Amino acid sequence: MKLVLGLLLMMLALPGAAQAQSGGRQACNIEVDVTDRDPNGANVRASPGGAVVASLKNPTSDGWIVVHLAAQQSDWFEVDRATLIDVDQGTEKVMFQGRGFVHRSVLGVSGLQNGAVIYREPVATSAKLEPHASGDQTVDLLGCAGDFAKVRIEKGIGWTRQLCTNMVTTCP
Repeated sequence: MKLVLGLLLMMLALPGAAQAQSGGRQACNIEVDVTDRDPNGANVRASPGGAVVASLKNPTSDGWIVVHLAAQQSDWFEVDRATLIDVDQGTEKVMFQGRGFVHRSVLGVSGLQNGAVIYREPVATSAKLEPHASGDQTVDLLGCAGDFAKVRIEKGIGWTRQLCTNMVTTCP
């Protein structure tokens, strides 16, 4: 009877634990690109799905916007800085600084650094999914943890610290 009661309590606790983990905040420290093609720009919100506090609009023809991700919460990234890289002028300008949230669907990367290592887990000692990834392949940004970005590449889903955020040239 005690065993059945114990198993029942464990089963009831699992959905709550899974929800807490999936909806929890994961701290990170990476830079990615704004890939949104909306001419009005990508919205920065006060909270996930909350009021718009800024719009990240690229006014240049040969520039792009890089955002610093401080955390991830489900499909939302907490950002603390956005910088406009203007290749025409050779300048960088901070467009947003503070605390805001941007949806995952409007962020991405240009690719990988050539020869990037893709790990199976967000730890440099974990097994490698790809020990020497091509830099010019399609890369989908899925998440972040610490200094690692969770990405989908040709070989599957893994973690890397070697993103390319240069929209004009390939990274070394």
